[in-house]
Amino acid sequence: MGRSVRILSATLSLVGVLLGAPTASADPRPWFRDGERRVEVERLGAPAIDAWGRSVAPVRLRYAGRDAPVVAAIDRTAIVQVAPDAIGRLPDLGARVLKPLMPSIGLWLVEDAGSGDGVDVASRLAAEPARAAGVRQAIPNLYLRMRSLGGPFTPNDPELGGQWYFKNLAMEDAWGLSQGDPKSTIVVVDGGCDLGHPDLAAKLDPGIDVADGDMDPSYDPAGMAPEHGTACAGIAGAATDNGVGIAGGCPACRLRCVRLTADKAVPISADVEAYQFALDVDAAVITNSWGFVDPIPVPAALADAINNVFDHGRSGKGAMVVFAAGNDDRVLGDDELEAVRGVLCVGAINNYDEQAPFTNSGKAIDLVAPTGTVTTDIVGSLGEDPGDYTTTFGGTSSACPVVAGISGLLVGAAPERTSAELYDVLTHTTRKAPFAQPDATGHDPIYGYGIVDPVAALRIVLGLTGEPDGGVDAGPKGTDPDEPDAEEGCGCEVVAADAPMSRGWAYLGLAIALGLRRRLAR
Repeated sequence: MGRSVRILSATLSLVGVLLGAPTASADPRPWFRDGERRVEVERLGAPAIDAWGRSVAPVRLRYAGRDAPVVAAIDRTAIVQVAPDAIGRLPDLGARVLKPLMPSIGLWLVEDAGSGDGVDVASRLAAEPARAAGVRQAIPNLYLRMRSLGGPFTPNDPELGGQWYFKNLAMEDAWGLSQGDPKSTIVVVDGGCDLGHPDLAAKLDPGIDVADGDMDPSYDPAGMAPEHGTACAGIAGAATDNGVGIAGGCPACRLRCVRLTADKAVPISADVEAYQFALDVDAAVITNSWGFVDPIPVPAALADAINNVFDHGRSGKGAMVVFAAGNDDRVLGDDELEAVRGVLCVGAINNYDEQAPFTNSGKAIDLVAPTGTVTTDIVGSLGEDPGDYTTTFGGTSSACPVVAGISGLLVGAAPERTSAELYDVLTHTTRKAPFAQPDATGHDPIYGYGIVDPVAALRIVLGLTGEPDGGVDAGPKGTDPDEPDAEEGCGCEVVAADAPMSRGWAYLGLAIALGLRRRLAR
C-alpha cells in the first residue's frame, strides 16, 4: 500500500508540474499581469514611512522576457480598468474604490478592502472571477523613480550664440506661416516651473502638482534639477516679440505646467492624473522631457492614458504627446514608454546635424531636433545661471520642447486635423539627416525619419504645395533630385506652387496614409 501511495503521489506531482499547478517546490512569488505581460514581484521589506510620510514597501519586479529586474515601491492601492457597468462590483471583489483616474477609459484607483497591499488586490482582480465581473486589468500602483532628461551639451562652435537651434530650423520662416493660436495650450509635464519668470508669467495658465497632490505646479527649490521644467517651458512657448529674453517655439500658444518628476518615487497613478489634467484643459500638445530611471515595459494603464489623450484629447481631434528619447546612448525597447503608439519620440542632434552622443536610438525614434541650449532659467541664483536665462540647457530634454513648439504651430495652422494626421505630416516632411542610413521604410534607428522641418510641414497643412525654400532637402520626402521626376514615372512629384489645390491635398493624403501605416505597425 505504501509503495502505491508513493507512486500515486509522484505521479500527481508530475501532472501538477506539467499543468502548471503549484507543488511543494513551486516558487511562491506573487505576480500580476500588466496588459499581456506577466510580472513577478519579490517583496524586499515591510512597509515603512518614507521621507514624505507615505507608507510604502520596496519590491523587485521581474518582467517575462527581460533580464534586468526593476526596483519599485508599492502601497495599498492598485490601478484597475473596468467595464462601464462594473465599477459597482468592485467591493464584492474585495476592492475599495478611492477615486477616478481616467473614467472615460475605465481607470480607477482602488485599495484592498482587507489588510492586503497593491500586489494582493491586483493579483486578485486579475483572476478569472474578477474578469467575469468586468475587470479588464489591474496593476499595483507602482512607485517608480523618474528623472529629468537634461544633460550637459553645448555646441562646440564658439561663435554660435542665441537660439541657434531655431535658426537651423528656419523658424523665422515658420513663424511667418503660423504663430500658433492662443486657444491652443501646451502642457509641460516636468518638475514644475518658475511661475513668476518675466518671459513666462504672461503665458501661463493654472497647472497642477500630481507629485504632491496639490494645485501648485511650482518647482521644488530643494529638488533635482529645479530649473528643468522652466527651461522646457521657455523653449516651447516663452513670450515672443515682447522685448524681453528669448522667443518661444509657439509664440501664440498658452502654457500650463504639471509637476510630476520629483526626488521621490512617484506612483503611476500620478502619471495618469497628469494626462487626465491634459484632457480636462483640452490641451493641444503635451511635452514630456522625462523618463523612468530603469528601463521598464510601460505600464499598460499609462500607455492607455497616453493613447486616450492622443486619440480623444483636444475636443476629439487628439492631442500631440511629444517625448524626449532619453540620454543613455542605448537602444530603446519596443515595449518602453517612448514606443507607445500615441507618443512622438524625439532624438537630439547638434549644430552640424550630427547625432548627439548621448541620444537613445531604436524603432521608437520618430524624428530628431537640435538641442535648445539657450532658454529660460529660474530667476536668481538657484538655476543653472545667476541670471534669468541659461545657455547650457541640453540633452534630448531640450530637443523635445523644440518639437512641442512646432507642434503648436501646426495645430494653430490646421486645427481641424487630427493628432495622427499631424504626427504623420511631421514625420513625412522631415529633412534628410546627412549621416542617416535609413531602411526601406525611410527610418533610421538614430535619426528616425529625419530632422524636423517646420516650414515644410506648415506648407503641407496650409495647402501651400510648392517646394519650401531652403535647399533640396527642405521639402517632403520623395523630393530628392536624384530620384526620377514625374515625367519619368515617380509617383512622389513636387506640386508646383500654381498647381491646383487638389493635387496638394492628394499629396497630403499619400503622406498621411504612409505615415499611418507606420504608426499602426508599432
